[in-house]
Amino acid sequence: MRIATSTLFFWEYPILKILDIFKEIGLKCIEFFPENPDFWDNRFNIDYLCEVIKELKKFEIAVHNPHIELNPSSLNPYVREGTLKETLWAIDLANNLNSRILTIHPGRRPVSREPTEEEYEHFYRYLKNILEYSKDKDLFICMENMPKKIYRIGWKVEDIDNILKRFDNLYLTLDFAHAKNYANIFVEKFNKKIKHVHISGVKNGKDHYPLKYSEIDVLTPLKKLLDYGYRGIITLELDDRRIKEHSKEYKIKVLLEDIELLESII
Repeated sequence: MRIATSTLFFWEYPILKILDIFKEIGLKCIEFFPENPDFWDNRFNIDYLCEVIKELKKFEIAVHNPHIELNPSSLNPYVREGTLKETLWAIDLANNLNSRILTIHPGRRPVSREPTEEEYEHFYRYLKNILEYSKDKDLFICMENMPKKIYRIGWKVEDIDNILKRFDNLYLTLDFAHAKNYANIFVEKFNKKIKHVHISGVKNGKDHYPLKYSEIDVLTPLKKLLDYGYRGIITLELDDRRIKEHSKEYKIKVLLEDIELLESII
């Protein structure tokens, strides 16, 4: 069993500095979030990219697809086109990093109403394209379950079930904090499709707190998933807006406490 953390927790540092921090605390696995400001600004600089990829390859990597400002179900064809291009780029990046996991976000309606058939069709075309592009690569494309929001695709159990049945080569990243009290249902129904895990605490209805602050039990459904035979990466996806201090030392302390808690159950 491998415990990772997302590079997003240390977003304010350059990627090479983040990797030094992870080496310092003994992490062997990470989820790489490419929209880190340092990486995003320099990703087409060949010298920079080669150096970063060399260091990233010292870890076991899961890649999170770019999603900020992107939406595969957008009514705007240019946004859809940009989202597809960024995902194809992320597939190539994951392949170059020898990653077997690329987590994607499903589409959403751009207003606070339920998605229409049009938004679903845009998402289905996007999935068809990226799954076709990735078919010859040793890579699982994993759709992440979303928080409960009326305008989102992919937060209801039945919605995810329908999408996974439509695309049998699509898999699931189970985010326990997004699933909240329904996590057990997700585990029972989709355990054979779950190839990656995000875990964090939930407090006052908000996700991505450190586990020790969680008001919802996310560890029991995780144990159930392990009982079903899950042996993939478990990624701590923490948000530094949920902690009281942002120094490197404090973030490391928070991270190590959560890693110790996870290690105690697996």
